[in-house]
Amino acid sequence: MNFFFDIFIKKKTQTSNIEGVEIQRSFRRTRTVSLKIKNGKPVIFCPNFVDDNYLRKIILKKKNWIEHNLKKKKTIVEFSEKKKFPILGKNYKIVFMNCKKTEVKIIENFIRISCKKKLNMRSVFVSWLKNQSKQYLKNRVSILSKRIKINPRAVFIKTYRARWGCCTSRSEIFLNWKLILLPKRIIDYVIFHELSHILVPNHSKGFWLTVKKFDSNYIEKKDWLKKNGCSYIQFK
Repeated sequence: MNFFFDIFIKKKTQTSNIEGVEIQRSFRRTRTVSLKIKNGKPVIFCPNFVDDNYLRKIILKKKNWIEHNLKKKKTIVEFSEKKKFPILGKNYKIVFMNCKKTEVKIIENFIRISCKKKLNMRSVFVSWLKNQSKQYLKNRVSILSKRIKINPRAVFIKTYRARWGCCTSRSEIFLNWKLILLPKRIIDYVIFHELSHILVPNHSKGFWLTVKKFDSNYIEKKDWLKKNGCSYIQFK
């Protein structure tokens, strides 16, 4: 990327802060002003010409809405002894075991984490969870891709903080390992979503019709993910 192109990219948006709300001004031809909770914080998207005082009035008017939604978004998956932890839509109670052997086992409704040092419990568990996720997701992609006769070139399991998956122009599927925390039906929706991008690389009407062909209840799952996804994706 050359110097002039770099300047052009930076001029597309301008970021500032008003009353604790991030303001993202766009230089594109847009006339809408929208307030959203993005990655656990309030953000206003607006055209570059919008006055600060006008935005302050919006923030003041929406103060209760912002506080309510911030509290809702702050509910994230916790890793702590005796806390419940979700795997594939089922909650398990975490139990720590101090012993020489390092392992993680699911026994009935419990996740038993064995480790010599209590401080290492989290890293042991997350490592195990990532491995479980990789196995489950790759197997599920294989099953669903055969069902709908769309084969990705490759499947990769990655760590993301703000998205569940993506599909490249080379028909490669990337999935967030934290999908293992979600109910199975939601995981299937995300996989169908990314597989559909192999046929339609955008989010046009044609794309959503393709998703619907593979998952007739995709709207309910899409709404569930929009409402609840932030609670899970922030786990690390």
